[in-house]
Amino acid sequence: MSQDGKQADCPLCNIPDKEVLEEYARWKLVRTKTMKGHRERLMLLSKEHVKSLDEQSVGEAYLHLMRIGSRFFSYVKQWAIFEPAYATVQDHWHRIISDLDSKAQDYEQILKTPRTIVSNNGGPIYRVEPVEKPAAEGAGV
Repeated sequence: MSQDGKQADCPLCNIPDKEVLEEYARWKLVRTKTMKGHRERLMLLSKEHVKSLDEQSVGEAYLHLMRIGSRFFSYVKQWAIFEPAYATVQDHWHRIISDLDSKAQDYEQILKTPRTIVSNNGGPIYRVEPVEKPAAEGAGV
């Protein structure tokens, strides 16, 4: 790892500055490489190459995500912050936020991903922890 906290072979450490939508002291906001059929799909990532963060840093990131989401997803009733259960890059802390479009290419994956659902216009914020249900024993297909 270099002195600036970046790792040479990490795709998130090497996102070009021209792709950064917003930058904060410890975070960068970018549009995801693949939109997967969403109108908007964003990623907030740590500027430093770290796999995990302390609780206070996670809280700071989520405060940024709440402000970002309310601006970028004002066109929908609800949007979500996704845990990295299906992340392509596992060793650099980041979170994806997107709308919950049921017509998006990744909608089935969305349903399987732990997420925080945020309602616009003062609605509720709640956590979804999906549970995969095993196939019934002896059930015919």
